Amino acid sequence: MNDYNFLYDDFSEIISGEQLRKILHISKRRCAYLLKNGVIPCTDTGQKSRRYYIRLNDVIEYIKNAEDTFEAMKPQILPEGFRERLSDEWHDLPELLTITDVAKITGYTTNAVDRWIVKGSLRSVTAQMGLVTCREWLIDFYCKDGYNIAKKVDRHIELLGRLLYC
Repeated sequence: MNDYNFLYDDFSEIISGEQLRKILHISKRRCAYLLKNGVIPCTDTGQKSRRYYIRLNDVIEYIKNAEDTFEAMKPQILPEGFRERLSDEWHDLPELLTITDVAKITGYTTNAVDRWIVKGSLRSVTAQMGLVTCREWLIDFYCKDGYNIAKKVDRHIELLGRLLYC
């Protein structure tokens, strides 16, 4: 968290849309969107120029909320022993897995699994039956990009609960 008291030295208590734009380093269009949609509280005069009056306190609050959101999106650190516990959990899976198998195991759709493969997060090879991956590559994926999936499905959350809080 930063201290934004320096803004009080540079700007008055009430600022304009142009000053907001300079503080946030954003385009005029983005600034208008934030103000029109109430993301940042303001007074709209309806005039053509100097249309918005924004309290500096509201701007600082918006910046702090944006920082908190950014902090929540940072990649999580993998707990020690996670890979070993996941290998133990999935030891009975077949060595080769199709996209459909991976979807059933993980609870995600086949489209999601396809995206992971195209993105390069989940390794795969082409075989006679289509794209296949191996159990070890799926474990690699879950220990890297899969661990930091923002919107996890219920099966993924249950798996993490079993592995992390056992």
